[in-house]
Amino acid sequence: MKVIFLNLNYGRNDFEGVLNFIIENIESDIFCFQEIKDEIKNEIDSILKDFESSFISKELGEFGSFNLATYINKKYENFSFEIIEDNLQQTTPAIFLEISSGNSKWNILNFHGQPFPGDKLDTEDRINASKRLIKFMNNKNGYKIIGGDFNLLPETKSITSFENFGYQNLIKKFKIKTTRNNNAWKLYLDKQYFADYAFVSDNVEIKKFEVIENMISDHLPQILEIENRF
Repeated sequence: MKVIFLNLNYGRNDFEGVLNFIIENIESDIFCFQEIKDEIKNEIDSILKDFESSFISKELGEFGSFNLATYINKKYENFSFEIIEDNLQQTTPAIFLEISSGNSKWNILNFHGQPFPGDKLDTEDRINASKRLIKFMNNKNGYKIIGGDFNLLPETKSITSFENFGYQNLIKKFKIKTTRNNNAWKLYLDKQYFADYAFVSDNVEIKKFEVIENMISDHLPQILEIENRF
């Protein structure tokens, strides 16, 4: 199974580049996108014709719009989506995907965290968001994957809480040097190297994990290949 996490930045950096990247990786099983809006979503829908998708858009006042989409190849027959949110103005949404076959079950969560404050350090809202995701996934049986743009630095409690709960932090495990690029760095005085993460439960067998360097967004794609137990 191949899963890709990517913040698209609404296609503002390289619209055609995003579409070409998806075409080049169309053999992937699951795409988890953050910052996706109608125009680019319509184009992606036309490319991923053999996929089902779930989409959520939520306005968070000063934080702006949070748009997520998760796509899964229709070859997986038994799956369901669930939008994870509440009515709190400061709470960012997530998309949960459950895939099942026989006794095997995969639980995949697509998340986009608050972008402000821009220092990407802990706040009460950010810490609570991590607790909420961990609690939600703790009630699920099977293999677990959590990924996306968390808008956090590696040393924050909001990130280390996943590790403390037993998740493998693939950014740390595979010694990834950055999940950003110059499209991001040219906008800020301080050069932040991380925002995006992928966490997996200990029972997930990883074939390959990499962060691809390109300039199609201001974030880099996280590509996870795992042993398919179906």
